[in-house]
Amino acid sequence: MIQAVVKKLTTRFSPLQLQYLFKSYDEIYLEYCQINGNKPHFVSTNLGVNGFWIGDPSAKYVVIQFHGGGFAMDATEPYLYFWSKIQKSLADAGIETAWFHSTYTLTPHGAYPVQVGEAVETLRYILEEDGRAPGEILIAGDSAGGSLCLAILSHLKHPSMNIPELVINEPIKGAILLSPWVSFSHQWPSVKLNEHKDIDAQEVTSRWSQLYLNGKPSNNYIEAVNAPEEWWSGIQVEQTLVLAGADEVLLDPIKAWFSKFEKSNPNTTIVVGRNECHVAPLIWPLFGDFHETEQESAIKHWLIERLG
Repeated sequence: MIQAVVKKLTTRFSPLQLQYLFKSYDEIYLEYCQINGNKPHFVSTNLGVNGFWIGDPSAKYVVIQFHGGGFAMDATEPYLYFWSKIQKSLADAGIETAWFHSTYTLTPHGAYPVQVGEAVETLRYILEEDGRAPGEILIAGDSAGGSLCLAILSHLKHPSMNIPELVINEPIKGAILLSPWVSFSHQWPSVKLNEHKDIDAQEVTSRWSQLYLNGKPSNNYIEAVNAPEEWWSGIQVEQTLVLAGADEVLLDPIKAWFSKFEKSNPNTTIVVGRNECHVAPLIWPLFGDFHETEQESAIKHWLIERLG
């Protein structure tokens, strides 16, 4: 039922209508701060860095979080509470983290390479303005946000002509990719197999991907699965966690990308949640289902093991 409702919403309304119907991530953050007695800490720069902090920016580790939504929808309330719950679990284990939540430009207000450029500049901001070493930084993203994380890693190794170069002297600490959107194709077996189990409707992902491309041809920064195996050799990240749901349409392209990536990045783990849809830890709470998913448990334990 949850998956069907999400499909109906995204099929029925355009990105602009959905952005009007739902609160912005900034509005959700302000309400969160009011409820929890926190002082809002927004960031906006002329280089396109926009977002807000949860936690002290001087904490031992910084996690940059890029939300999903097909580049067309803003994050919803469960995003902030889900990642804050992960942050609290780390704090309970004695690991202090600060989270920078990126509020990048949505389509149709901007298209590729705008969002990738903003993501790269966000990493540059944390490195230069917050004064952090790469080994103190993790990047995390779901769906389209996961695509942005992979675009950052691609750009660090293979600078795109469309985006200012960013050079780092050591790998970043880690990457968490929750159902990364690595392929716009609907020809994968899992697309048909999980068509009636998942939240993603083909007509919606097709429309949203075209808005993101805006007439441009795809490339390795957009659809990571199309990059050859050697593209991922020497990527600037120490360790990577990849998550997916067994019932999601993106499962096969995620597995295909993972098989290329892990060849030259052996410190990479994949977890597939049983009976879980696309970004289940962030979707199911929208409808009152707050039980801990396998993907949530994996993220929590992976972080505690590697940062503790």
